[in-house]
Amino acid sequence: METRVKAPLAANRRRALLFVLTLVLPALILLLRPLGFTLQQSVILAALVLTILWWVTGVVERTAASLFLLAAFLLCSGAPIQTVFSFPLSENFVLITVSFLFSQGISNSGLPGKLLQPLLAHFARSPGRMVLSLLLSAAAMMFLIPQPFSRIIILSLIYREYFARINLSEPLRTALLFGLYYFSILINMSMIRGDIILNGALSSMAGLTVDEGVWAAYMLAPTLAYLLAAVLLYRFLFRRVLRTFPSSPAQTAERVQLTGSERRNLVFLLAVVVLWATEDFHPLTGTLVVAGAATALMFPLGLLRLPDVKAINVKLLIFLTAAFAIGGTLKSCGVADRLFSLFVPVFPQTFSPAYAAVVLLTVVLLHTVLGSNITTMSVVVPGLMSIGAGVAPPLPLMFLICIAVCSQFLLPFHHVILLLGEGDRCYSTHELLRVGIPHTALMLFAVFLLYLPWWRLLGAL
Repeated sequence: METRVKAPLAANRRRALLFVLTLVLPALILLLRPLGFTLQQSVILAALVLTILWWVTGVVERTAASLFLLAAFLLCSGAPIQTVFSFPLSENFVLITVSFLFSQGISNSGLPGKLLQPLLAHFARSPGRMVLSLLLSAAAMMFLIPQPFSRIIILSLIYREYFARINLSEPLRTALLFGLYYFSILINMSMIRGDIILNGALSSMAGLTVDEGVWAAYMLAPTLAYLLAAVLLYRFLFRRVLRTFPSSPAQTAERVQLTGSERRNLVFLLAVVVLWATEDFHPLTGTLVVAGAATALMFPLGLLRLPDVKAINVKLLIFLTAAFAIGGTLKSCGVADRLFSLFVPVFPQTFSPAYAAVVLLTVVLLHTVLGSNITTMSVVVPGLMSIGAGVAPPLPLMFLICIAVCSQFLLPFHHVILLLGEGDRCYSTHELLRVGIPHTALMLFAVFLLYLPWWRLLGAL
């Protein structure tokens, strides 16, 4: 009994000590006012540093930390309320918010599992074909389910059930499920719809308007080549366990039989996918189709019910609101110009491979320390876009940040998609470290051998 009591007490003491330590750096900023900051600017910088420390350490719950930062910005920065609440006032907010509901409706339909598992039984009868099925299903579902978290959770559930049915060994299941999550984070970079949260956050924080066509022109071809290299790396690292894939899986292919309501729902969903995929050729935007009409129609179709409203992740939306507010607020109160001017001498005077290398290393180092994709973006995007103004072409600079933040990882907290898989015990930190270290080197090579040459070919450099 004594041991049980002492353990929570010790944990609480460590948490209290960590909380006190997070106050030290913000207190020094307030006392010393570095770089000639005014009191107002020091308060804003101290609040930002304190919030980031809370986000990274988890000593204060993320939503509470985000609300603290928003309150500090509103009360002390002097920034317009439209700047602080730029995210809730944007089209991205509508699309992200309602995509939670749309994705829940897809899940409620049961169609992904009912259609995909028979295809797996028919097609994925070798390790190479199974890996290919992971790639193709992740890419296809990108057009069907806009919310990246819901998409990977549904896919993971489908594959876990299928692997159990064909009696795959635990090491093989782990390797294949890790491959699903690993390939998904790269596929999600290829198109803006791949991850409407991260990709949308990136373009908004950079202050650039990027539609699907522009994003695909810059990112689709080189990312597919990058993905192929990542698949080869994955096959090499997991070659022994992949060889244990049974030559004749126990599960035989089943004929797909849909009820009348399921066929109706399938036609409806396919129509939405076609409208969304072709939005560049008609006046209906993805927000209007997915977030408006399609989601509203899911209620009378029975795909959504009122209790499904809880699928909207309010805590994530609060966190995103705080993260989006950082760049504009720092610029509005003058902190950004003073702070980022310190880093200007580190960057070359013209855009070159050396400039790209400095950008990548800066982002990778900060991402390694800060962990969260959005947290890292909220810090590096405003700074690097400001430093690069007039020197680096805006779109290639933004996409360099995207590649470094969205594809580099070592531990689960370095990408929310990977964190979901690790948290659901699909794989462990061991697999992440095993792949993450060589993959970081692969990411750097991909930028210089694939992305930069492709952008030169486009005339963007």
